[in-house]
Amino acid sequence: MALYSSFIAANKFGLGIQPGELTEIDSDPRGWLLAQLPLAVRLPPRYQGMEPSARLIQTAYDDYRARQMIQQDGRVSPNEVQQFREIRERNAAFFREQANQRLAVAIESDTPFAERLVRFWSNHFSISLGTNKPTTLYAGLAYENEAIRANMNGRFEEMLISVATHPVMLTYLDNITSIGPNSTAAQQRNGLGLNENYARETLELHTLGVDGGYTQDDVIALARILTGWTVNVPTRNGNLPNPQATPGSFVFYPVLHEPGTQQLLGKSFFNTGVQQGISALRDLARHPSTAYFIAGKLARHFVADQPPASAVEKLAQVFAQTQGDLPSLHTALVELDEAWDPAMKKLKTAEDFVVSTTRALPGVPLSDEVLKILTDTLASFNQRAFTAPSPAGWPEQAEHWGGPDALLKRIEFINMVGGAVGPDFDARDIAPLILPEDADLQTAVRRSESRTQALTLLLASPQFQWRA
Repeated sequence: MALYSSFIAANKFGLGIQPGELTEIDSDPRGWLLAQLPLAVRLPPRYQGMEPSARLIQTAYDDYRARQMIQQDGRVSPNEVQQFREIRERNAAFFREQANQRLAVAIESDTPFAERLVRFWSNHFSISLGTNKPTTLYAGLAYENEAIRANMNGRFEEMLISVATHPVMLTYLDNITSIGPNSTAAQQRNGLGLNENYARETLELHTLGVDGGYTQDDVIALARILTGWTVNVPTRNGNLPNPQATPGSFVFYPVLHEPGTQQLLGKSFFNTGVQQGISALRDLARHPSTAYFIAGKLARHFVADQPPASAVEKLAQVFAQTQGDLPSLHTALVELDEAWDPAMKKLKTAEDFVVSTTRALPGVPLSDEVLKILTDTLASFNQRAFTAPSPAGWPEQAEHWGGPDALLKRIEFINMVGGAVGPDFDARDIAPLILPEDADLQTAVRRSESRTQALTLLLASPQFQWRA
């Protein structure tokens, strides 16, 4: 019988148990997790050959300009209607493919702890495709791989800067529309000014936290510091901000930048161009409030909705002592005794539930048809990839995922799975391979009147519904 710690390693730290996996983990559950950390930057096979975000963003911009030109005509010809339709259909197909591939990667992953960590940080630096911004629609998955996955073995500040200089984030949180009030561009055209959106979310959601000690003056100062951080797509005059840079990539555009020294959290940041912003972000990443804010989020995700203060304190100390070294922080997470306490548990999110269910079923072919069904299921749960309801990302609390409507949808999904599995599948054979020893549950599953009933008991059980 598998050790309970093996169950926690695969179910709480990982993405759900695959039959036979517990036996592999039994010899050293913590070692199994730690061995995955260096592999977090590895690009999954399904993502090999994906186009870089710059190229995708240029395509998105071209589509946006085509739609603008059609709309500005006033009269729309049949050919333009068809062009509009083709653009819309291509966008929908591309979005669907991103969602399908991202879901498949989680189901297939042989490094599920590393993949969960990537998704934790992606949710921390959340973007949403549910906005009327074609840049995010096209390049959400590229953003996750380039800004998050690629920085998993570095320090938090490097990930923060990579996010802050990524065109998808700059577009999503409107920094591309933020212009210094005293910049060259503002002097040439009236009505241009700051957009504080990204600066505020950087302070509130990405670094210090809402109670981290900043003021509205700090929001304004950071917004000024980050003016000129934009995307290399044609401006109103049709020219690229930087003709030497790759189209669709991040660029610093001096004519948009607010001149002068800015005071952020009591410290002066001199006007050194793009370096002014990088220095400010490094300071925010190293701030004590950031250490505790990040530690709290990690503990809530991997320990419990209300984690013990001791767990948060241990993680915050590691963050501070290592200047946010992510591998050290992730190692400390595995070493938290609180995370291995069976009483500390997390209700699975909709994505966790769908992924872990599919991982538990041997031999399920991840065809386009199956992936479409699964992503449509996540859409019905309102948790399709890159559609978080706000920049805060997906909620952690059980109350968000365990309401009556959500639980009813889980039962409907279980029934759908029960009707879809082949006649050779028997949950009574699978239960001992994916759940910890529980005499009552094992007996109930074993005595089920049918294979469908056995599967329903298994997947609806608290032992399966919770990460514990």
